[in-house]
Amino acid sequence: MKFVFAIAFATVVGVIVRADRKDIALNSNRFIPAIITARVGDTLAFVNGRGGPHNVQFADDSLSDAAHRLIDAAMPDRPKQPWSRDVPLASPLLALDGETYKVVVPLLPPGRYRFFCTPHMSGGMRGELVVVQ
Repeated sequence: MKFVFAIAFATVVGVIVRADRKDIALNSNRFIPAIITARVGDTLAFVNGRGGPHNVQFADDSLSDAAHRLIDAAMPDRPKQPWSRDVPLASPLLALDGETYKVVVPLLPPGRYRFFCTPHMSGGMRGELVVVQ
Protein backbone atom coordinates (compact mmCIF):
# COMPACT_ATOMS: atom_id res chain seq x y z
CA MET A 1 0.00 0.00 0.00
CA LYS A 2 2.86 2.41 0.81
CA PHE A 3 4.39 1.78 -2.65
CA VAL A 4 1.14 2.72 -4.45
CA PHE A 5 0.85 5.89 -2.36
CA ALA A 6 4.46 6.80 -3.14
CA ILE A 7 3.86 6.45 -6.89
CA ALA A 8 0.67 8.52 -6.71
CA PHE A 9 2.39 11.18 -4.61
CA ALA A 10 5.39 11.30 -6.98
CA THR A 11 3.05 11.74 -9.95
CA VAL A 12 1.20 14.62 -8.29
CA VAL A 13 4.43 16.26 -7.18
CA GLY A 14 5.86 15.86 -10.70
CA VAL A 15 2.93 17.77 -12.17
CA ILE A 16 3.20 20.55 -9.59
CA VAL A 17 6.96 20.90 -10.04
CA ARG A 18 6.64 21.14 -13.85
CA ALA A 19 4.28 24.13 -13.76
CA ASP A 20 6.00 27.29 -14.96
CA ARG A 21 5.16 30.97 -15.00
CA LYS A 22 5.21 32.58 -18.43
CA ASP A 23 5.44 36.39 -18.38
CA ILE A 24 3.91 38.19 -21.35
CA ALA A 25 4.52 41.94 -21.58
CA LEU A 26 1.73 44.12 -22.96
CA ASN A 27 3.88 46.93 -24.27
CA SER A 28 3.67 49.45 -27.13
CA ASN A 29 0.61 47.66 -28.53
CA ARG A 30 2.37 44.28 -28.71
CA PHE A 31 2.38 41.07 -26.72
CA ILE A 32 6.01 40.16 -25.98
CA PRO A 33 6.46 37.33 -26.76
CA ALA A 34 3.60 37.05 -29.23
CA ILE A 35 3.72 33.24 -29.22
CA ILE A 36 3.71 31.51 -25.84
CA THR A 37 4.34 27.79 -25.53
CA ALA A 38 2.89 26.37 -22.32
CA ARG A 39 1.65 23.21 -20.67
CA VAL A 40 -1.53 22.56 -18.74
CA GLY A 41 -1.00 24.02 -15.25
CA ASP A 42 1.44 26.75 -16.33
CA THR A 43 0.55 30.30 -15.28
CA LEU A 44 0.33 32.98 -17.95
CA ALA A 45 1.10 36.38 -16.41
CA PHE A 46 0.07 39.24 -18.68
CA VAL A 47 2.00 42.28 -17.40
CA ASN A 48 0.85 45.75 -18.46
CA GLY A 49 3.40 48.20 -19.80
CA ARG A 50 3.28 51.26 -22.03
CA GLY A 51 0.54 52.15 -24.50
CA GLY A 52 -2.38 50.93 -22.37
CA PRO A 53 -4.91 50.32 -21.23
CA HIS A 54 -4.58 46.73 -22.43
CA ASN A 55 -6.38 43.45 -21.87
CA VAL A 56 -6.31 39.90 -23.18
CA GLN A 57 -9.25 38.37 -25.00
CA PHE A 58 -9.21 34.85 -26.38
CA ALA A 59 -10.61 34.56 -29.91
CA ASP A 60 -13.58 32.26 -29.47
CA ASP A 61 -14.51 31.90 -33.15
CA SER A 62 -12.39 28.77 -33.58
CA LEU A 63 -12.87 27.22 -30.12
CA SER A 64 -14.99 24.19 -29.41
CA ASP A 65 -17.65 24.63 -26.73
CA ALA A 66 -15.52 22.49 -24.39
CA ALA A 67 -12.39 24.64 -24.90
CA HIS A 68 -14.47 27.82 -24.55
CA ARG A 69 -15.86 26.61 -21.20
CA LEU A 70 -12.39 25.65 -19.93
CA ILE A 71 -10.85 29.01 -20.82
CA ASP A 72 -13.87 30.84 -19.40
CA ALA A 73 -13.53 29.00 -16.08
CA ALA A 74 -9.75 29.64 -15.96
CA MET A 75 -10.04 33.42 -16.37
CA PRO A 76 -10.47 35.23 -13.02
CA ASP A 77 -12.42 38.46 -12.58
CA ARG A 78 -14.97 37.67 -15.26
CA PRO A 79 -18.74 38.18 -15.07
CA LYS A 80 -20.40 35.65 -12.77
CA GLN A 81 -23.25 34.43 -14.93
CA PRO A 82 -24.27 31.21 -16.65
CA TRP A 83 -21.84 30.17 -19.39
CA SER A 84 -22.61 31.60 -22.80
CA ARG A 85 -20.64 31.98 -26.02
CA ASP A 86 -22.10 35.49 -26.17
CA VAL A 87 -19.86 36.64 -23.30
CA PRO A 88 -16.35 37.49 -24.64
CA LEU A 89 -13.40 35.63 -23.10
CA ALA A 90 -11.82 38.93 -22.04
CA SER A 91 -9.86 40.04 -19.00
CA PRO A 92 -10.51 43.39 -17.33
CA LEU A 93 -8.60 46.35 -18.72
CA LEU A 94 -5.14 46.83 -17.19
CA ALA A 95 -4.41 50.53 -16.80
CA LEU A 96 -1.47 50.75 -14.40
CA ASP A 97 2.14 50.02 -15.32
CA GLY A 98 3.04 46.59 -13.94
CA GLU A 99 -0.58 45.56 -13.33
CA THR A 100 -0.81 41.81 -13.96
CA TYR A 101 -3.57 39.43 -15.04
CA LYS A 102 -2.89 35.74 -14.44
CA VAL A 103 -4.49 32.73 -16.08
CA VAL A 104 -3.59 29.12 -15.27
CA VAL A 105 -3.67 27.07 -18.47
CA PRO A 106 -6.66 24.74 -18.10
CA LEU A 107 -6.90 21.13 -19.28
CA LEU A 108 -6.98 22.12 -22.97
CA PRO A 109 -6.00 19.67 -25.68
CA PRO A 110 -2.68 20.47 -27.39
CA GLY A 111 -3.20 23.15 -30.01
CA ARG A 112 -3.11 26.84 -30.82
CA TYR A 113 -5.35 29.36 -29.08
CA ARG A 114 -5.38 32.91 -30.45
CA PHE A 115 -5.81 36.02 -28.30
CA PHE A 116 -5.73 39.77 -28.79
CA CYS A 117 -5.99 43.09 -26.96
CA THR A 118 -9.53 44.39 -27.44
CA PRO A 119 -8.65 48.13 -27.59
CA HIS A 120 -5.69 47.52 -29.95
CA MET A 121 -6.87 44.62 -32.11
CA SER A 122 -7.11 46.83 -35.20
CA GLY A 123 -3.49 47.86 -34.58
CA GLY A 124 -2.39 44.23 -34.72
CA MET A 125 -1.96 43.50 -31.00
CA ARG A 126 -2.41 39.74 -31.24
CA GLY A 127 -0.82 36.65 -29.78
CA GLU A 128 -1.09 32.91 -29.64
CA LEU A 129 -0.98 30.34 -26.86
CA VAL A 130 0.48 27.03 -28.02
CA VAL A 131 -0.49 24.28 -25.59
CA VAL A 132 1.86 21.28 -25.66
CA GLN A 133 1.97 18.08 -23.64
